[in-house]
Amino acid sequence: MSVASSWVAELRCPIPPRLCPHSDAVQEWLVDWADRVGGPLDAAARKRMARGGIARYAGRLYPEATEADLRVLAALFTWFFLLDDACDAAQRPRPAEVAALCDGVLRLLRAEPPPAVPAPRSGQPGPHLGTGPPMPTGAGAAAAHRTGNPGPPQPRPAHQQASAHQQATVSSPQATTSSPQATASPQSRAGQHGSAATPHARAANQPTARLSGPAQSRAANQPAARAEAFDGPLRRMLSDAWRLPYHRMSAAWRDRFVDAVAHHLDGVVTEATNKASGRLPGVAEYVPLRRATSAAYVSYALIEFATGQPVPDAVYHHPAVRAVADTANDLLSWFNDLLSLERDAATSGGHNLVLAVAREERIPVESAIEVVVRRWQQSMRRFVELRDAVPSFGPALDGPLRHYLDGLANSVRGTMDWSLESARYRS
Repeated sequence: MSVASSWVAELRCPIPPRLCPHSDAVQEWLVDWADRVGGPLDAAARKRMARGGIARYAGRLYPEATEADLRVLAALFTWFFLLDDACDAAQRPRPAEVAALCDGVLRLLRAEPPPAVPAPRSGQPGPHLGTGPPMPTGAGAAAAHRTGNPGPPQPRPAHQQASAHQQATVSSPQATTSSPQATASPQSRAGQHGSAATPHARAANQPTARLSGPAQSRAANQPAARAEAFDGPLRRMLSDAWRLPYHRMSAAWRDRFVDAVAHHLDGVVTEATNKASGRLPGVAEYVPLRRATSAAYVSYALIEFATGQPVPDAVYHHPAVRAVADTANDLLSWFNDLLSLERDAATSGGHNLVLAVAREERIPVESAIEVVVRRWQQSMRRFVELRDAVPSFGPALDGPLRHYLDGLANSVRGTMDWSLESARYRS
């Protein structure tokens, strides 16, 4: 679909655009990083990566990041986009292989300490992001794509870790880094998440039960002993990009990040299963699924890495704050659905809000576009209202909360601006 489509002008975003001043320099570095860590890229692949502008995407979501931290964020974004491409490449994927790949990802993230970065097949050392203890870098480091199970990230009890998916094994395709369409959607100083916070404005706004309790998540985030299935370029890239956040951030933050990744990957597996069976989700099922596949919750966790302003769990998961985050996720996800409609119709097995609306309401796709545009406009108005209604949690917490809410707004506007400039969504 051309970016000149009439609906683009109708999606007026009141959020001001922002861009990290290090974005272009990091973009040049990023291509070399993917080439040396992931594996040799041919000339066409290097050109696609450069035109994709993933570092500019990270720079729009985290405009205050230092250059060093933006490298970490851009590397993670690149990895998520490559994973998305690998899982979305076939119209009828093999769910067991997708599940095995996702299980391997979580095993790597849950390892303590993270595994060493394997050498590229070429044997040449790469420009690694971090190979040891915390580095003295400053503050700074979404991705928006498909997959997910309904509901926000949840902690996983340890007894549920060994799933049926872990019985399958798969190696990541070597072709992934030799011909990426783009690459994907983390950063902040170590900080402990507080355990309680009471807003000063509304007695009714009490924190709900934490969705990612550190003690429970930490126990759950332990790898089970088994042969590793996740290997190849994707593993090398994630190992390298994950090392610095792992060492610099708190254990509570790492649990929150891994929970968000697990939620995203659950969505990836769900979508792959739907595509393999030909199942087409309705609108009510698709909306929460899309919140997972967008990986927006993963990018939200990285706001703290990029700003150096940790947010306590009681604030992060407060209903008023959660409502802002969910609405921001919808806005960036539905914008992406509109922009990638033609591609999704061919490759995503009907997993697109426009297509779901067209099926459910039995209307032409052109009419469904209008419905989704109106839905987006209503959600944008709701986002502004919800953000303004977030209560105060006291002087000590309102500063970090403001940085987090600004990050949610940047995720919406940044996704829109980057999507319209990136070659990823242009023919």
